[in-house]
Amino acid sequence: MYQALYRKYRPQTLDEVAGQKVITKTITNEIIHHKLSHAYLFAGPRGTGKTSIAKIIAKIINCEHPDGITPCDKCVNCTQFNQKQSTDIIEIDAASNNGVDEIRELKSKVSLVPTTGKYKIYIIDEVHMLTVGAFNALLKTLEEPPAHIIFILATTDPHKIPNTILSRCQRFDFEKISDDDLVERLKYIVKEEKIDIEEDSLYEIARLSDGGMRDSISMLDQAISYVDEGVSITPKEIHEMNGTLSQEQLTEFMKSLVERNLEKVFILIDQYNHTGKNIIKLTEEVILYLRNLMLFLEVPNYFKQNNYKDEIYKNIAQEINIKDVLAIINELNYSLVDMKNASSPKIILEMTLIKILSKNINNETVTKSEEKLNIDNKKEKANSYVENVISTSKKTSISIEVKSPPVKKNEKLEEKTLDTNVINIEMKEKLKKVKRIRIDNALSNLEKRIVLSIRHSENEIRSKILDPEFNQVASMVLDGEIKAAGNGYLVYVYPDENSSDLFNENLILIEKLFENVFHKTYHLISTYQDDWDIIKNEFNNKLKKYQYTEENYKLDNILQSDTSEKKDQMKELFGDIVEYE
Repeated sequence: MYQALYRKYRPQTLDEVAGQKVITKTITNEIIHHKLSHAYLFAGPRGTGKTSIAKIIAKIINCEHPDGITPCDKCVNCTQFNQKQSTDIIEIDAASNNGVDEIRELKSKVSLVPTTGKYKIYIIDEVHMLTVGAFNALLKTLEEPPAHIIFILATTDPHKIPNTILSRCQRFDFEKISDDDLVERLKYIVKEEKIDIEEDSLYEIARLSDGGMRDSISMLDQAISYVDEGVSITPKEIHEMNGTLSQEQLTEFMKSLVERNLEKVFILIDQYNHTGKNIIKLTEEVILYLRNLMLFLEVPNYFKQNNYKDEIYKNIAQEINIKDVLAIINELNYSLVDMKNASSPKIILEMTLIKILSKNINNETVTKSEEKLNIDNKKEKANSYVENVISTSKKTSISIEVKSPPVKKNEKLEEKTLDTNVINIEMKEKLKKVKRIRIDNALSNLEKRIVLSIRHSENEIRSKILDPEFNQVASMVLDGEIKAAGNGYLVYVYPDENSSDLFNENLILIEKLFENVFHKTYHLISTYQDDWDIIKNEFNNKLKKYQYTEENYKLDNILQSDTSEKKDQMKELFGDIVEYE
């Protein structure tokens, strides 16, 4: 029976593991100096060697005559391991054995001594899939297992594991494997299997596998089956097989886009769709091409150091500027989110391209990425205007009436800046209290149907982007994700704290938007991902009791007082010279 290449060429020793030098070095020293931990956590992307290293550790420490970190491959334990008959190495798939009963059964067996080896090793794959009850059942055993037991937990989502489990393990974070390391391993396999393949094809496989060794070897295996016997595997076959575009096709597509040839762009998309190209992958490829084009235009030295082929980008670079490149990247990035949730990604891509091409890219139409830039430009122009007026007054006999003496002007400015900072700090502290109350109120009576209802109504919020009153906050809401709802409260989560703070500072207008869309009053609040992970862990493990609390404050007093105070200060400093919103 044919054996898949990724199984046939699974690393058998720590020296064969690619791309994880820090981890293999640490584990090597622990084995040599007999300082093994009782529990390990291997976390990282798929196909980066977590389970392979776990099995290698199990084989080495149970070998009767190891040569340092190299097992002898002759003793009973090595023979049983190679034939997959070892009773002392237990692999558990947490995805299908994730209940309390399975963990209790495991606990009842850990007291049994090893059959032939020195240790019993439990390898629990995808451990984040265990239920809360199963984690609780595992806690004590994981903290103080018998001397002959070693646990190795593997996961692709470490943030889903309770801190009580994490703190009991020695953690190793696996990295994505570099393209060079992937290609080096693929070359070894190609040589052993006598496969005719171009080197460029290996680099395309490495790039498309996104740092996963298993993915790259599986892709090579698939390419061998795709081409006829005796035919060399070229990059063209790799792209045909994966539904992606070759560099030549990408260049042709980008040339049509830059020339604003909408008809040609749509013909090409139809061709790609009919030949089975994946529209989402296609969009990601276009974004990557534009990213490389951006590097070619702005940081040519970095571009050359990373061995990119500049001949691919030279012609396009002459017909487009960096501002256009950034604008297109942003528009396509926004559309990717919609594509992944849409029944027809092709339509979303076509709509986005029409939007891009119908704009006069030379800044006549404002894109989402340019909104903040325009606001900053307005501020700069206002400051520049003040400087010009003052400068002109020095050169001519025109006099400007200033309320405060010129000598003390800088001192007064410093005082006002300090006052504004104090106001900002006070507002943020008040908003923190609002956040605590509102999140507690939502979690005290969760209503999942409301969360689902809001998610399904995102298109109605999206339609408000064209409304002058709500366009900025509508875009802001769509950048976040609703995570909880209850008692009329909605909790949104953002990747970073700054985005969350910006949401909370615009709560009044956002709540008005929701009332306009849903014809119902909601109280909203947001937090950022790291904070939400802590809250979710406390909620899931029942570490905190959530109770409803009546709000005894007025939101407009907290938010609007800060705005009016700043305006008064600006007027006192500059009179009527500066316009502000």
